[in-house]
Amino acid sequence: MSFSVRVGQRIPPVVLGELVNGEVRRVPLETLLAGCRSVVFGGPGAFTPICSQRHAPEFVAKAAALKKSGIDQIVCIGPNDPWTMAAWGDTLDPTCQLRFLSDGNLDFARQSGLIESHPDYFLGDRLKRFVMITQDAVVEHLGIENTILTLSCSRVDDVFMLA
Repeated sequence: MSFSVRVGQRIPPVVLGELVNGEVRRVPLETLLAGCRSVVFGGPGAFTPICSQRHAPEFVAKAAALKKSGIDQIVCIGPNDPWTMAAWGDTLDPTCQLRFLSDGNLDFARQSGLIESHPDYFLGDRLKRFVMITQDAVVEHLGIENTILTLSCSRVDDVFMLA
């Protein structure tokens, strides 16, 4: 499958969801990423093993160092609803160093080409595990894992090599 989003291209103009004070807010991703340097990462789901035990926690643990290196914000996108993403964020990141955004409708996954199906795990269609660095909503770097079970090119340390 060829990906719709590539290095040098703008982020797709999608709207994601974020739970703020119990209310679902619409977050236009392109607007959120405009005018700053961002790390955006995501994976197949909140509370899934690799996402919860390694992928997201590493970004939380090294958020301050990423920001010191010139990253303005860190955004985690998941294919879950806004309530689940907020609960996951509260669990992993109680000091709110990252933004946890919902792609529950899979608009970002589809428009970016970062979608895959995992019926063997009863997950259905989900986001591929990925990381990207953007500058003013344009992709500077994109790392996409080959399988749901790997974490080899979308780690926080992969970002440090490029930030």
